[in-house]
Amino acid sequence: MLQLGPNLSSARCLAPVTSSTEHSKFLAGTVGAKDNVVCLLEYDDQETTIVPTMYSHPEEVWDIVSCPEDENLLFTSHSPVAGNPLKKRATLWRKPAADNTTQDQRHELAALVTLEQEGIRKVLWDPKDQGRQIIAIDASKIYLASMNGVDCQNILTMDVSSTFSTEKTNSTSLRQLQNAVWNPHQPEIIAVGDRAVSGWDLRSGKSTFSRTDAHKSTIRAIDCNPNKPYCVVTGGDDAMVNIWDVRQLSQPTMAVEGHSHWVWSVAFNPLQDQLLLTSGSDTLVNLHNVVSVSSASFIDSSSEDDVDSQADDYERNAEKPTDGLICTYDQHEDSVYKVAWSPADTWTFASISYAGRVVISQVPTSEKFKILGV
Repeated sequence: MLQLGPNLSSARCLAPVTSSTEHSKFLAGTVGAKDNVVCLLEYDDQETTIVPTMYSHPEEVWDIVSCPEDENLLFTSHSPVAGNPLKKRATLWRKPAADNTTQDQRHELAALVTLEQEGIRKVLWDPKDQGRQIIAIDASKIYLASMNGVDCQNILTMDVSSTFSTEKTNSTSLRQLQNAVWNPHQPEIIAVGDRAVSGWDLRSGKSTFSRTDAHKSTIRAIDCNPNKPYCVVTGGDDAMVNIWDVRQLSQPTMAVEGHSHWVWSVAFNPLQDQLLLTSGSDTLVNLHNVVSVSSASFIDSSSEDDVDSQADDYERNAEKPTDGLICTYDQHEDSVYKVAWSPADTWTFASISYAGRVVISQVPTSEKFKILGV
């Protein structure tokens, strides 16, 4: 567990350093009244310690993402302290080369380019194109751009506001684009806004699917199953987590309960996609097993013919993972805005709360052994 400092207590974003496959690293950003930072967090699983490296950031950091090919590059979505958060800008930064200075020393980030659009709340790197393309989203539009060094050129702009519900709410901010994720299986972006979830083709700019009442209230969280095409998870202000097959959106393939307030973050495990993390403003992080709607369900069904006897079958089934809540992590005392799996260790993940507390946790050993079949 790490506190980002007494004067840096507020935080809203956390992201894995996806290019670091040897060591578990995460990036966090603060939204304090002053002295905001981007913090690189490296988890030492031998010593069970978190080693932080602080980088000064001139404005409040609302979102952060690491380049999938170069861990020294990162985008932040930011706004001036006490300024209008709706006028966020997105900037590409480069971290300085590592040195032997003490970890308490602040380092400086080098600004490489700031996107021309105003109101950018999130940037996504193309997971399959070596960081050569990005997606940026604002309140109603999705921008696809190419990256050539520090040069950013817009390729496609999609207005997705037509998929939002026209039903009036108390706040126009809830009828805006809230979040998006890059589909790892095809050139598509999947976005959520108001109570709607929709897909958008990055070649034609046209909608691929849409469901306008996917939740009973605003949807804030979205993720794609990295191992199972067409499988998407959403989390909303109705405290529900829904798993969808986007080819058939009449109803969720699974409804996951466990939160009592807004769901802020959902994340499939990159390798063991039956593991699903969720977090919310009820201060909780929940780890679920959703094996029946995961890619593991196909593996399990294909191996049933190999069972030699009823006794062996009973013994194997007794140790198999099943759907349900695995564990609740309650180390936070404020809204948990983000959960993220480690790219270096399948069983390790991080969470961050508004109080600036970062917690590194692990999947229980008993569940790990069930999944591995040992």
